[in-house]
Amino acid sequence: MKRLSDEQILTGLRQRDNQVLQYIYNECFQPVSRLIENNSGNEDDAEDVFQEALIVVFKQLRDDANFQLTSAFTTYIYSISRLIWLKRLRTIRKMDVVELKQDIDESIEFEEPKPVNDKDLRYAIYQRNLKEIPEDCQKILSLTAKDITAKEIAGKLGFRSENYVRKRRHFCKEFLVNRIKEDPEYRAMFDE
Repeated sequence: MKRLSDEQILTGLRQRDNQVLQYIYNECFQPVSRLIENNSGNEDDAEDVFQEALIVVFKQLRDDANFQLTSAFTTYIYSISRLIWLKRLRTIRKMDVVELKQDIDESIEFEEPKPVNDKDLRYAIYQRNLKEIPEDCQKILSLTAKDITAKEIAGKLGFRSENYVRKRRHFCKEFLVNRIKEDPEYRAMFDE
């Protein structure tokens, strides 16, 4: 594919052009991958972070019709990826990370810190927070809830491996649980 200008890249992203997405992956992924692999990550982490960075770019383009780059697109996506990875590293270091077993439970289950009696309210809080997490997390958790295996999810969503799906699913569950715990309505239930 011929070299694209930054303006052509933004136009292609606004139009959801798959060739432009492939171009971005070919041009921008390797530096991000090297950054992450040189800083306590692996290729799956790099793919995950790169996808999240693309989501950030898509949201920026959606929310600001007049969005203009102030640097090269490659620099922009690299910077976003770097910030996402640094934030994730800080989160990981704050949490007591427990190694995942090779075969994790395929269903979405988490324990709430205290029982909640109002099932409708609990469900509403869950749904509201589910809609706020990254789109790929929503898809992974939705498919998991339908008892679809990690291997099938990898195939459906175009991920490289079921191990990546397992790692991502674990991250998504943790992220969702933490969002729910921080939800003002959820917290208010225990203050009464």
